[in-house]
Amino acid sequence: MKILVVDDDPFILELFPEIFELADMTDIHTAAGGPQALELIAAEKQPFDCFVLDVDMPEMDGIELCHRIRSLAGHDMTPILMLTARTDAFSIESAFAAGANDYISKPFNLKDVYNRIRVAERLSEAAKTVVSIDALDIPAENPIGEHHFALTEKLFFSHVDRLILSFSLGNYLTQLDRKTLNGCKAFCVSLDSADRVYEATTSAGFARLLSDLGTSIYNVVASPHLLMSYEGNGQFVCITRETELPDWEVMETEIQRSIKEASYGMTLDDQVDITVSVGTPIVPNANRTQRVKNTFTRAICRAEMRASNKGSVAVKV
Repeated sequence: MKILVVDDDPFILELFPEIFELADMTDIHTAAGGPQALELIAAEKQPFDCFVLDVDMPEMDGIELCHRIRSLAGHDMTPILMLTARTDAFSIESAFAAGANDYISKPFNLKDVYNRIRVAERLSEAAKTVVSIDALDIPAENPIGEHHFALTEKLFFSHVDRLILSFSLGNYLTQLDRKTLNGCKAFCVSLDSADRVYEATTSAGFARLLSDLGTSIYNVVASPHLLMSYEGNGQFVCITRETELPDWEVMETEIQRSIKEASYGMTLDDQVDITVSVGTPIVPNANRTQRVKNTFTRAICRAEMRASNKGSVAVKV
């Protein structure tokens, strides 16, 4: 795996290649700052497979560098690990919102760094199979109901604010301390009868609908602390540190109205209607080892219960 380490601390630039060598990783490159890193990225014929970025650097901090790397062609899915002494919720949130996949806190121990690099290595391989979609640039070639992706796939949509990978959202949740966690809310926004909508649309139509749904969530929640991921099956899991959320029923109504407007004029088979359900928000699970799985599962179940309780079948009669 080809790795670029960016840090203004000479000690870190000397230490990390030695750490990686213990993991049998020898293709390690270093840069002392953001501008130099961007020059290296542009000059390399063989792209980097992973980035390790210090957050606190002069001229260009690691969060800005992360954001710029994500905007480069071919690096929308490249694993990015942030290295920092900051442990406050805002810094952690900002890093993940910029596109980071993981977070290594200083002072760090070698075992932790080693384990996270191994995870990044697996993520690098997994990222090659993630379907990243630009909803504005999908050819409408395939017939209705015949798709380039499965309904269950955890797609990633470009141009949706505060949308990150499911893996990254889980890592973000794991990083939060108990006090911050108690002030968080997790909820799921689900496209009702997503299987029927999937069968009634083209790949381009379904992808645009999901992308519009993600944008509608962002606009309606209107929280600078929102992070969300698409979990497949028409379901977005959302986490926010915002203490004053709109009432969940109001959110559902507003998201419903917004997605209706966005989907106006769509060609839908069998008169399928577009409706959504918002599950009642929950406080994320406190147990760190089971936090991600339990929180995501509970949030999704709440949305499914909401859809069931209102008798949503998402088909006009």
